[in-house]
Amino acid sequence: MKEKDVSVMNGIAVIGTSMMDLVVLCRQAMEMERCNKAQIVRSFGGSMHNVAYNCGCLGLETHFISKFGRDDTGLAIINELQKKTCFVYGPVVNQNTPVFISASDSEKGLYFSSIQPEFLFQGEAEDLPYCVISECAWGITDQTDPAFLKTLLSKTLQTRWIFSGQIPPEATLEKWEGIVVNRDEMNAYAGAVPMAQAAKALLKKGVSWVIITLDKDGALLVTMEGIRPYPALQDGAYPLGCGDAFLSGLLLGLSQDKPIEHCLHPALAAAAIVLQEPAALSEKLCQLKTPNSSQSQ
Repeated sequence: MKEKDVSVMNGIAVIGTSMMDLVVLCRQAMEMERCNKAQIVRSFGGSMHNVAYNCGCLGLETHFISKFGRDDTGLAIINELQKKTCFVYGPVVNQNTPVFISASDSEKGLYFSSIQPEFLFQGEAEDLPYCVISECAWGITDQTDPAFLKTLLSKTLQTRWIFSGQIPPEATLEKWEGIVVNRDEMNAYAGAVPMAQAAKALLKKGVSWVIITLDKDGALLVTMEGIRPYPALQDGAYPLGCGDAFLSGLLLGLSQDKPIEHCLHPALAAAAIVLQEPAALSEKLCQLKTPNSSQSQ
């Protein structure tokens, strides 16, 4: 594994699960109780794993913390990440690597996950490399256990944290720099309240900004200055993983000290690339690298 240059404190910390993705794309309308002809794509996955992998493709110094299965797949995930600019940390769980299955046709989809609680970060998690995480300028996670988040945030005070996938626990809201959710996740939180109004309420509790991704409609950035829409750059047939690509593009902009208003442009560019691929990962994200991106291996 590469040795970290401790004098550089601009890395990205990514904390979350690692899985195997099995994407089943039916050639015709999917029917129950019959053999559906399909294209099947296997790749490594897990939302935060994908963000770490993508950040590696973008040349960012990335520190990925996860729990890995005790099987060949778990080892292969670690090896693949280390081929990027990724430092990998985390315990091995005495189970096989979880599997995420997406089966879809042009109109509907079915989704399955075999993940177990043992693969999630819970409690105080004292064995995490907090000394490394605290040296990262930015961090992102989708883990939800309040005790874990309390410990993480208290031990990494200099890191600016982003929460992904839902609204974090109420008691931690003032600790988050930003929140990124999709339309469905925001509506689930807001209930009968309009999305933008619910996002504005989060800002009053300490969050600096909220981003709501809107699929083919682009994204909304909500700050105290107002609500700014961003159109999608390109449509595509493969939405799986484009949200993770969006996050990595966002982190690319943030790591370059751009204001948040400018960071949605690389985020949407990254999402547009993955929308063209049947798998959640795409090496083509390296097209978005800038000359100042870290190239250390």
